[in-house]
Amino acid sequence: MKLLFSYALLFSFQLLMANEPPKVEGIWTCSKKDCKVEIYKTGNTYEAKLLWARKELDENGKPKLDVKNPDKSKRNLPIIGNKTLWNAKYNSATHYFENATAYRNGKYFCGKFKLNTDGTLTIIGYNCSFKFIQFSETWSRIK
Repeated sequence: MKLLFSYALLFSFQLLMANEPPKVEGIWTCSKKDCKVEIYKTGNTYEAKLLWARKELDENGKPKLDVKNPDKSKRNLPIIGNKTLWNAKYNSATHYFENATAYRNGKYFCGKFKLNTDGTLTIIGYNCSFKFIQFSETWSRIK
């Protein structure tokens, strides 16, 4: 009886662990090594913000502003430090962080991402209206 209880407890623990999202929190570099992004958890969702970009300064040596932002009130904000991804939720059935909204260069995208077995992160984005038009990139963990 004790052995049966032990197996049931072990099986329950394994099921719980299978539903746990992989640890994606940390600092990542984009595929072209031209940016660094921090992914962090907020409640039950994951978000990201831009920490560094190769072209973060304008021709005058000042931080680039988000001049392409559709929200006119945010066009005077620097691009560094801006939230670039929000609302990603882990789906244990697909092993993707799904339903994310991302922002880049004045445009909003939908997407998902997945931690690969080699420790890289595959990002899949698409126009929210046309899911069949996709792009993907692979990020590497820095920290």
